[in-house]
Amino acid sequence: MKITEVIIRPVQVPRKESFGVRTGKYDVMPNVYVQLNTDEGLVGYGEGAPIVDYFGESQETMVEVLKNYLAPAIIGKDPLNIRERIREMDVVIPRNPCAKAAIDIALHDLKGKALGVSIGSLLGGVSQELVPVTVSIGLDDLATMKDKAVAAASQGFSVLKLKGGQNVAEDIANLTTVRKAVGENGPWLRLDANAGYVNRGELYRCLGEMQALRLILLEQPFPSQEWDALRHLRDRLNIPILLDESMQTPWDFQQMVKSPEGFVANLKVQICGGLYKASQLVAACERFQIPVMIGSQRESVIGNTASLHLASIITRLDYTCDQRYANAVKNEANVAEDGPPLSGPLVPVPKGKGLGITVNWKKSDSMALATHVIRP
Repeated sequence: MKITEVIIRPVQVPRKESFGVRTGKYDVMPNVYVQLNTDEGLVGYGEGAPIVDYFGESQETMVEVLKNYLAPAIIGKDPLNIRERIREMDVVIPRNPCAKAAIDIALHDLKGKALGVSIGSLLGGVSQELVPVTVSIGLDDLATMKDKAVAAASQGFSVLKLKGGQNVAEDIANLTTVRKAVGENGPWLRLDANAGYVNRGELYRCLGEMQALRLILLEQPFPSQEWDALRHLRDRLNIPILLDESMQTPWDFQQMVKSPEGFVANLKVQICGGLYKASQLVAACERFQIPVMIGSQRESVIGNTASLHLASIITRLDYTCDQRYANAVKNEANVAEDGPPLSGPLVPVPKGKGLGITVNWKKSDSMALATHVIRP
């Protein structure tokens, strides 16, 4: 089997409502869809979801990298030899993990279809047929955040993730209001600071208040490479620190392994550069007994489903995962005919071949900014 064509389609995926994070609100997800066609008629689909604020990739850079480097590197090659295709992409251009993730997901989708197995089976075998997920509540006015938290608690979600990172005192106020609204024995709370805490003194002064609010995790309080600061905080906090932006490269993993106690790894298919590398990090975390969960990065249904398959191979899921962002996409923008239901706290992992979903490529026509077709 050979790859005969790579189709690259930058899209603007509309959300049902705005979602607020430390750097602002967004109404659309500027992602890139990829379709790999083969000489045997099999088709694989992938998605890249860049966030330029944190990781440096944009939709525009992704398209250029895919067109000029990654697609030419794999065209005419065997899609079943995923490891070699990954190596070739790394040779032609370093970094650019979201662009590589789009190709990687499509390769896994193709291989699963060719062999008649799911991506989870390709990655080593499914341990979790149902993936527990959290609800993410974006930065908004306090009344809206409270109402969303109460609604999620009533639906049975055991963990509510609140976005923060602009101001420690404001985050404490938001957490306090939500905790009162859902009850002392209600869902666990998780605070995602998105590497935003610049005023370390204010954070340390508020640790007592934070610890009293029944937080299950404090996510990425400091910038990604500030390992000494992260360890210093970890040693003074009885809440595990979830590492997100700090889990981008093998070097980052080495930093965590030096002193892993009190850290939890938040692995993302997009930031790892695809399922192949992400699954290696899952195995490494399990080898060193480091708790691991699978995060999401504004993917729609294709990328979200790939992340579900990655979560399914984790032997022991101690923390809920983030595979609900695709639930925020407007119905008319959902390109899957039969994607996994995302309305409840447990999401079933598709059991079909490859991704296990039926992608309707034409449904992306209205979202597409352009379509680039790369052939030999």
